[in-house]
Amino acid sequence: QLFLFRTVTVTIHPLHNFTQCTTLGSFAQPWHETFYNMLGFTCLFLLPLLIMVCCYTRILLEISRRMGSSLFSSQDASLRCSRNNIPRARLRMLKMSLVIVSSFILCWTPYYLLGLWYWFCPRAMEKRVSPALTHILFIFGLFNACLDPITYGLFTIPFRRGWSCPCGHRPKPQPPSLATGSFHCSASSL
Repeated sequence: QLFLFRTVTVTIHPLHNFTQCTTLGSFAQPWHETFYNMLGFTCLFLLPLLIMVCCYTRILLEISRRMGSSLFSSQDASLRCSRNNIPRARLRMLKMSLVIVSSFILCWTPYYLLGLWYWFCPRAMEKRVSPALTHILFIFGLFNACLDPITYGLFTIPFRRGWSCPCGHRPKPQPPSLATGSFHCSASSL
């Protein structure tokens, strides 16, 4: 980025100059810019998506391995009723993983599809898509960063326990497990 972007100043009126940081004139051939954009697409969309899917899959497999059963076993119903929190943790982790990966795909895919269209057919895209839509899709992609902390918070047990039903029904307090007990201890010591 340091070598590609530069500030360009354009004089609009004798009294007004417009300065913008741009890549204008940085690429010798059009395919250089396309290659740069595809590299950005790979590093900012495909690679993070692959890493997220791999990490969450490994976490789920580790939880399942410790449980000693397959990912979806028939024992889940009976284990959920017991004091064993591993099946619940596995189910919660599966849901959270699906929500995080889905929100990343949902937020960023429209922007990158529009980008791919622009990189390979810029004139056709500029005729059919307004610049406002391009900006909205980019902002929608950035919204993904706001969704992640909300998602993690909603899937955290102590956070959810603080919320009550609008009708006044509060969930029954449960004894802290090994997973949440240390969190309560460390939070209370602060």
